[in-house]
Amino acid sequence: MEDVIKRVKEICETEGLNREELAARTGMTYSRWHNLMNGRGTIKSEEIKATGLAFKDYAYWLAYGEELPEAGQISPMTKAAQSELGTQRKA
Repeated sequence: MEDVIKRVKEICETEGLNREELAARTGMTYSRWHNLMNGRGTIKSEEIKATGLAFKDYAYWLAYGEELPEAGQISPMTKAAQSELGTQRKA
């Protein structure tokens, strides 16, 4: 489950969220996220589900570490790359 926490950290970094904002979006408490992010505790299946519902584009990646772009299931890194490509202009 440590991989899931690493993926949550990636989401926060890409989305520019702090733990208070993450807690608000997922319905979990700040202290719970604080503990999980610091390696204290194991994330529960219902917490993974709540996080996936809060970040629907990343739900599959969050749970399995894989993307399904044809189904709209991407990673935060793909979203960042897409955003970067969208801001580039043709010469």
